[in-house]
Amino acid sequence: MIDWHCHLLPGIDDGPATLDEAVNMARFLYQEGYRIVYCTPHLVKGSFEADNAAVRAALDALRAELVRKYMPLQLFPGREYCVDEFLPEYLKDPLPLGETRFLLLEIPGYTPPAYVRETCYRIKLSGYIPMIAHPERCIHFEAPDHKPARGIRRQLSILNFKLLISNYSNSADTSLLSYLIDIGCMFQANLGSFAGMYGDRIKRNAVRLKQAGLYTHSGTDLHAVPAELPSESACLKTLYADLTS
Repeated sequence: MIDWHCHLLPGIDDGPATLDEAVNMARFLYQEGYRIVYCTPHLVKGSFEADNAAVRAALDALRAELVRKYMPLQLFPGREYCVDEFLPEYLKDPLPLGETRFLLLEIPGYTPPAYVRETCYRIKLSGYIPMIAHPERCIHFEAPDHKPARGIRRQLSILNFKLLISNYSNSADTSLLSYLIDIGCMFQANLGSFAGMYGDRIKRNAVRLKQAGLYTHSGTDLHAVPAELPSESACLKTLYADLTS
């Protein structure tokens, strides 16, 4: 099994704080059947800003520790990029997923659809392929009856884009998903979404997108060893096989 989205590296983001914690996570993943893991720490201005060199150093340290522990889990570098006004600067030195051309992108709900379109188009022009992280958790891809009302917090977040997106519309763009499919984006499902780990609304959305045949990859989005697995976790390997067949 391949985990395309995992916060496994210690001391980089909101994943494990120590090397020992990261080893415990790696052991959990290996016991669950994973053999390849793409390590994708957040890159978010003002929150998680470790550079690519720090990511590679943490990866090398964890790889060496797994060798000492006789744990044959293959690890590859990557990032989870936030689609915001700072992304173009970060993508001057991109860190794709391993030897692929995939760039893992998280789309916040406050990011205008038109800006998402433009960003993914420019990424494609640069020779990389956007992989949209857990689209089931993004309000832009929800069915109309699931989409929550815009609250004050989201409105304030949109204001952060005021100067950048003066030429973009903040209105809902119902063609966004079709556009991203048309330009060749990939879509990564969180397996935990199907087990209700993020709530019933996201679970319903994940099922809807799966039935539509959207997903191309899957991941755990693991940040720590779960204290208790969800009641439906027994079906996750079946879901993995179904999503990746």
